Amino acid sequence: MDTPLAGRFVNFARAGIPFFVSLLLVLVAILPYGLPKSSLAAPVLALISVYYWSVFRPELMPAGAAFLLGLMVDVLSGGPPGLNALVLILVHWAASGQRRTLAGKSFAVGWLGYLLIAAGAAVVNWFFASLFHTTAIESVPLIVSHAIGTAAYPVVAIFLSRMQTLTRPS
Repeated sequence: MDTPLAGRFVNFARAGIPFFVSLLLVLVAILPYGLPKSSLAAPVLALISVYYWSVFRPELMPAGAAFLLGLMVDVLSGGPPGLNALVLILVHWAASGQRRTLAGKSFAVGWLGYLLIAAGAAVVNWFFASLFHTTAIESVPLIVSHAIGTAAYPVVAIFLSRMQTLTRPS
């Protein structure tokens, strides 16, 4: 028997799927695999996830959730405090602002949108990390991270699209 309270609980749980799936991706990426530069994956997966949800279900990935996810990435990766939070807020803003251009278009258009927004995020990340360290930091890790994100986007986007089906009322 479906009660109004149970229905509200199910709707609340569905609304939390984007944030918790994003957090799960970050946690899986943070695990020590013994691979060089594997710590670059957590911010990349968070960025892909915030971009994806901000384009396709922005009501389920509000700016506050993007900020909280960024703080989690900062804490878990040991990066400058607040840097990923800022970057993910900006990604949320940019992706939400381009939603009409990106949503409902071909996969290639969405991927290109990710590529451009992620490139801007990499520049912002580099700039503020350099300010934090009071010196121009090496840009190669950010370029590698951007390349990893660009290559990983199709697989992660397919996974997130499957998760998106769970957010729809049955």
